Amino acid sequence: MKPVIAVSAQTAISDSKHYGEQRLTSLYDLYVRAIREAGGLPVVLAHGDPADAATLLDRFDGLLLPGGGDIDPASYGEVPDADTLYGMRPESDLFEIALVREAAAKGLPVLGICRGLQVINVAFGGTLHQDLPEHPQDLMGRAFAGHYRTRIEPDTRLHHVVGSAELVVNSLHHQGVKDIGEGLRVVASAQDGVVESLESVDVDWDLLAVQWHPECLRADHSLALFDWLATAAAARLTKVDVHLVFDGVPATVEGAVAS
Repeated sequence: MKPVIAVSAQTAISDSKHYGEQRLTSLYDLYVRAIREAGGLPVVLAHGDPADAATLLDRFDGLLLPGGGDIDPASYGEVPDADTLYGMRPESDLFEIALVREAAAKGLPVLGICRGLQVINVAFGGTLHQDLPEHPQDLMGRAFAGHYRTRIEPDTRLHHVVGSAELVVNSLHHQGVKDIGEGLRVVASAQDGVVESLESVDVDWDLLAVQWHPECLRADHSLALFDWLATAAAARLTKVDVHLVFDGVPATVEGAVAS
């Protein structure tokens, strides 16, 4: 049985000649394809009421938080101080923060990518640099090629997953982690000190987040992150007894279902 992995969608505005200005629920297919190739079943999760996060996650074995627009600084107690902020959707911030906290409560495996890492940090009380003007950002064509060196701490979940002490990754962000959220630790950093990966200090909770975009890279270390999520999600599948009755005689059949 394949693990079912929720992928939080993003929202965008489209101006249609038929319907006028409409909000879209969207997601790059790169994320969906990466999960499928890792052996998972991706389900795109539209943003909704944060109060529904717990009920929604009861139906999944893992969660992926993808890249997207900037997080509203109000989410971490600040006011916007940079003219470079873009794509803010406060309602999306609240929904994804709720997803992260509920995933923690349930012990649900989580992989965060770019914005996803930042959401995870904010969800546990961390803050962000609203703009990193000196940090290398995306140039045309660089999304699909490594161009930025990242050092990985030894004896960490990330080190075990990628099997290397240093990676060349793609940098497509202008924001970054400032204060670290409670229960998280830095496990990879760029040469300029920018946080490139966080993971949970709780060894029993499979949470890993990276600031780069592994879905764009076809390198083994990038695919390994999705393999890790699918494997961790599959580990949540457990065997239970299904009680059947044949001609009035009870029988027990062991079957695998999601926990």
